[in-house]
Formats: sequence, C-alpha cells, structure tokens
Amino acid sequence: MMRAVLSSYLNSLRFQMLFVASLFFIATALGYAGLLSEFFSNALKELQEFSDYLKNFSSCPPWALFFIFFTVIFLNNSFKCFLNILLGPAFGIFPLFSTFINGGLLGFLAREEGIVVFLYVLPHGIFEIPAFLLSAAIGLRLSLFLLLRLRARISGEVACSGVFLKEEFGKALNAFIRIVLPLLFVAAIIETSLILLSEG
Repeated sequence: MMRAVLSSYLNSLRFQMLFVASLFFIATALGYAGLLSEFFSNALKELQEFSDYLKNFSSCPPWALFFIFFTVIFLNNSFKCFLNILLGPAFGIFPLFSTFINGGLLGFLAREEGIVVFLYVLPHGIFEIPAFLLSAAIGLRLSLFLLLRLRARISGEVACSGVFLKEEFGKALNAFIRIVLPLLFVAAIIETSLILLSEG
C-alpha cells in the first residue's frame, strides 16, 4: 500500500522533475560556457572553503576520518535537500535558485578544472544529483499546490487549504525519507571514499 502511494506520488512529480532537470542542465551548460562566471565563482569559493574545513581533520585515524567526512557530507547534502522541500512553498524560489546554482557550479568547475571533473563526479553524482533534483521537484510541487489551493480558497471552491497542504507535505516527507536520504547516504559513502583515496 505504502509503495503504491509513493509510486503514485513520484509519478505526479514527473513534470516538475523534467523542469528542474532541464534547469539544472541548462545551468551546467551556462557555467561551462563561462557565462555568469563571477556569480558561479563565488559559489565555488564557498565549496573550496568547505573542502578546506574538512582538511582540518586530516590528522585523525583513517576510520575516524572516514566517519567525519561521511557525516559532514551526508548532513550537508541532506540539509540542502530538506531546505528545497521546506522552503518550496515560498513560490518555489529556493529550490529553483538552488538547482540553478548547483548546475552552474558543476559546469563552471568543469570549465576551470577540465571536463574530467564530470568523470570524478559521476560515481557519487548518479545518486546525489537525482536525490537533489527530486527534492527540488518536491519543493516546486508544494509551491504549485499551495498556490492552487489558495486560489481555490479565494474563489470559494474550498473552505480550508491547511488540511490538504498537511497531507501533501506528509507525502513529500515520506519521499524524502524513503528515497532522497538513502540516495544521499550511498552518495556520501562513495564521495568520502573518493576523497580519501585522492588524498592518500
């Protein structure tokens, strides 16, 4: 039953998934073409600062280092994906902006470091990128759902939109827990392993 409900919910996200995926790849192309370079370079600096922060733990034992890197990466990615959903109802601004930034950053990084970056990202990206796009699609759907309910309430078609929004958010949270988090968990294991191998 739960699987059928989840499958139905994912099917309802197909148009939002197509939209955010298209936005992500357009932003990647823009970043790789060198457009909005100053904008994406600032985002890259933040990413580098995050990477430098992790290096502070380089003196730890290998098992502790793996645990620290994994925990930081997993929690960071999970928080960003959760924000896509939580802030989605605010006209979908955050998930769309987040999608554009991450896609553009990937393209800009490939431009700066070489197209080999795509090969480096691929092992964990095949899990992380779908998880991120799904969270953005969920946030966008929540935004559209809320706008439609508000319009219906204003026109007198429904008496209250709060109950329906609560149900919709419940479905979103279910998808986040059952799909997004497991994908990010696997991605964090792979990314942590790659980082430690490259450092070693």
